[in-house]
Amino acid sequence: MNAYLAELWGYRDLLLNLTFSELKLRYRSSFLGFLWTILNPLFFLLILAVVFSKLMKFEVDNYTIFLFSGLTAWFMIQQTVVIATASVVNNESLIKKVYIPKLVFPLSSCLARYIDHLILVAILVVFMIIFKSPFTWNLLLMPLILLLHFLFSLGISMIAAALYILIRDVQHIIAILFQAFFYLTPILYPLDVLPQNYHALFKLNPFYYFIQIFRFPVYYGSFPPLKLILVACILTLTVLVVGFYIFYKKEKYFVFHLS
Repeated sequence: MNAYLAELWGYRDLLLNLTFSELKLRYRSSFLGFLWTILNPLFFLLILAVVFSKLMKFEVDNYTIFLFSGLTAWFMIQQTVVIATASVVNNESLIKKVYIPKLVFPLSSCLARYIDHLILVAILVVFMIIFKSPFTWNLLLMPLILLLHFLFSLGISMIAAALYILIRDVQHIIAILFQAFFYLTPILYPLDVLPQNYHALFKLNPFYYFIQIFRFPVYYGSFPPLKLILVACILTLTVLVVGFYIFYKKEKYFVFHLS
């Protein structure tokens, strides 16, 4: 495994080229290009903000920042995994021509998506200024929080990409699961609005911890509780190790399942 990681490091130039190539290809035929990275979430935010804060009278202080911070954290995981699931299959022609460590593909896909998401984080900062959200020293924790989100997403992506090669329904299943978890995760609402006896059940949801550690410095202006950080770190490490192990063990069989 150490040799594999050393080999992967040797392909770092290819990794960077694939990352930037994916960004170029994604927006090559698009008139607005990278602006779609901003427009899609903002349009979604606008609809949800109006529905929950106005029509449904959802009472949360500075609800726009509450919602935008939750959506940003969610998109970083959900969109990354959904796109990275097909990363190996989408590079089928390259895989059949030359030998490349297959982990390069989900890794480059995740990196490309996170470059997109950094733009979304920048827009969130602008919204924080507009809506007078507190800027505290706790925001200095954000690079580490973003790194946790990235590694957690990468771990899930490796599992999903490996399974997708064997079962092509996986991408649809993942999309449905994410749609369900979106409403089961306190993104649109704070956990406090639910009855106390449901809190323990909702905290079994792993996405809960990643939404919360992102939201604390952005929305509450405070340091996330150490318990939340610890659970998020344990989840990230577990998913990353399991994802790498599955991908590493199945990689040599990928070429036999590619059409």
